[in-house]
Amino acid sequence: MSSSKLIGPHYQQTVQRVHESDAKYILAIQDQMRLNFTSHKAKTDLGSIGKTGKTIQYGLIQHSVLAVTDQNEPLGLLDLDYFDYSDIDTSTDRGERKVEDKANIFWINALAKARKRLGNTQKKIITVADREGDFYEFLFALIKNDEEFVIRSKHNRILGETYKRKGEKLRELLDKTPIKGSMQVEIQDVNSREIKEITLNLKVVSITLPVPEMPVDYREEKGYSSITLNVIKAYNDEHEWILLTRLPIETIEQIKEILIIYKSRWHIEDYHKVLKTGYQVDEIYLYSSKEAIKKMLVLAAISACRLYWLIYIGRTEASIKANQLFEEFEWKAVYVYFKEPIPEECPPVSEIMLKIARLGGYKHNKHANPPGIKSIWIGYQHFTIAAQMYRNMSKT
Repeated sequence: MSSSKLIGPHYQQTVQRVHESDAKYILAIQDQMRLNFTSHKAKTDLGSIGKTGKTIQYGLIQHSVLAVTDQNEPLGLLDLDYFDYSDIDTSTDRGERKVEDKANIFWINALAKARKRLGNTQKKIITVADREGDFYEFLFALIKNDEEFVIRSKHNRILGETYKRKGEKLRELLDKTPIKGSMQVEIQDVNSREIKEITLNLKVVSITLPVPEMPVDYREEKGYSSITLNVIKAYNDEHEWILLTRLPIETIEQIKEILIIYKSRWHIEDYHKVLKTGYQVDEIYLYSSKEAIKKMLVLAAISACRLYWLIYIGRTEASIKANQLFEEFEWKAVYVYFKEPIPEECPPVSEIMLKIARLGGYKHNKHANPPGIKSIWIGYQHFTIAAQMYRNMSKT
């Protein structure tokens, strides 16, 4: 069985959850993650994923599309793909290659496959991506298919209907654009991991981006033309986000919602963290077949979706009872393990998730931050063993 067939039923379930959701909109968050197998015994069947200094790194690059509601509930994967640079013809200079001959094509392919799986849904789907998604062909594909999106800008592009080597650039235009307002945003400090609130000034402008330099016949074959976008700049002395979108920017409320949408991109980073920190997918050792490694990665990706959803529910949903997500013997087992009385009424799932985190080393007190991914993952391994032991003892 191929890796693509393994994940097929998961796609179907994700699409069903999207259709059944009462969310105002669904975010299709795209991102890539490098899996470094340079020390892998099977690396002879794996291609390059880049260099560290002069040393070539071998492995796979995972491209994921994660569906999340406007209320931050993860629904599952809409697309998953793996590649390395041996899959791409790099014999010619990158600037002279078509998008089909670049790693960028995986962003466009993921967009097309996710949309095909969703079908003619009436749900509003918004593609969200970081700087890697800021390239003309991807933006054009989104606009051509009348898709909504929020993408962080990477390039200080020259503006206008037609490409010129010299002309006004995006940042120059934003510098002279007046401030429209401000908003409070919560962010996590990279060093201290502390959650803090910051104030960001807001600027908005509409722009036209020309077709970049490329062969005329290829441009005509693809039907490429200039595209019109809205741009938001949210910034202070330490932080700056420049976001590209087609969503309306007339009011402060609309601008703030776009920033909230972009902030939701953290979901895919946390999901990839579950895979790397919890499942340790970049330490998978199998035989020399690349397909065998991909099958194992797919199984881990599906399992990680379930665990990530449980982490979200445990943090945010105080009203959901444990018996909606766990068997009776499972949630009772953690009380027995900690030598605590089993409640007469079923407890909330958030209480069970905290106990699972304690199994993974989490120290719970009233000043503690919510449990991290690693402690929940480690705790979940102990939890499954404890639950099965309790079940067997109960039967006896």
